[in-house]
Amino acid sequence: MIIPEAFSSAESRTVAHKAFVRLHELIIQLQSCSQEEFTGELIVKLQTTQGRQWSLYFFEGGLIGGTSEVHSIRRWCRQLSQHCPHLAVNSKYQGADRPQYWDYDSLAKLVEQGKILQSQLAAVVGGNLTEILFDLIQAEQQSRYLSGLQLTFREISQDVFDSVLVGIRPERVFNPAMEVWDAWRQAGLEKYSPNLTPVILDAEALRQQTSPLAYQNLTALVDGDRTLRDLAAKLKQNLVPLAQSLIPYIHTKVMSLVEVGDFTCEPKSLSAVPSVSPVQTKPASPLVAYIEDSRFDSLQMGQILAQTGYRFTNVQDPVQALPVLLEQKPSLIFLDLLMPITNGYEICAQIRRVSAFKGIPVIIVTSSDGIVDRVRAKLVGASGFIAKPINTPKVMNALQQHLPTQHPVWSEEMRTSSNHIGIVAT
Repeated sequence: MIIPEAFSSAESRTVAHKAFVRLHELIIQLQSCSQEEFTGELIVKLQTTQGRQWSLYFFEGGLIGGTSEVHSIRRWCRQLSQHCPHLAVNSKYQGADRPQYWDYDSLAKLVEQGKILQSQLAAVVGGNLTEILFDLIQAEQQSRYLSGLQLTFREISQDVFDSVLVGIRPERVFNPAMEVWDAWRQAGLEKYSPNLTPVILDAEALRQQTSPLAYQNLTALVDGDRTLRDLAAKLKQNLVPLAQSLIPYIHTKVMSLVEVGDFTCEPKSLSAVPSVSPVQTKPASPLVAYIEDSRFDSLQMGQILAQTGYRFTNVQDPVQALPVLLEQKPSLIFLDLLMPITNGYEICAQIRRVSAFKGIPVIIVTSSDGIVDRVRAKLVGASGFIAKPINTPKVMNALQQHLPTQHPVWSEEMRTSSNHIGIVAT
């Protein structure tokens, strides 16, 4: 919860709507909320086919938080790392290393206990709001000739709140968001979202176009997990020139910008504040991806993996393979050799050019299992081969060989099948 929990549980008294306003009218509405000491939620919806939506939360005319559909947890983690770095477990904020103090109420409790300053909470909330407003401004400007913004005011009684520690005047966050947008647009970046993630498509070309130090830094930082905003926070650099420095590589297709998902995070009680340590969670089963346009083969692979305890994702469109894989981050990839538009060799070569996938096993699945195919597969970086038709023993053999320490707990039936083909399942 990136806002006080009272907001999500409180019932609204009145709801008012204003349809199809423009950006300058939104500014007026925000100022009116401040002057009229509005307490409640302002929902801003973009009137397009995507229908993106943002929420801004007021208490007595001051902004106390906001949410959006894009990267809510990732954004909160980023602000926490900048303004309360001693509470952020690690700079990449991923997996089990997500922050322990992840929500508004947790930080407010730390303020009351004297563990952090009220100004730190205000900085986290303010940074969160500035990024939300930037995204809203960019979306409105990109669709300004198509539609407008619909505003919905959800009024909430002040009686439901014991106390609110942060109240930010709207112009304190809207003006900085507008300044960053103006700089972003003037730098020629208006069609790119700072929530996109840079990935390296051609490592060799990048090496030839950069100095050894720059190449080393880029391959270490551009790992398919950090967005442009994450990179700026990590490097403590201004977002605009950092993003601008990557654009030449985007234009030459040495790098690309792709969408990535949000982090997952669950609330943690703060009845006591211990020293900061990673949150211990039970690891999820390894995710296995299968790039395959055949529904029959994909269904068969999914059934086999479900029986053996693995998670499964299918990519039917090979053109979308890289963005999907970067978002899903599988532990192993099965790749069909024969597909429309492109083939498995080309896709495997593309996968191997992305630094985040260099250590991920890629298994070619084919009905053409000749020596020429195997040699060519090795040349593009394939880790192994299995022949069609696929069945449980073949798939389990590949999993045991390439993920020997990551298999889930197998049933006795699965153990029997694996032992039958020479696998020692421990």
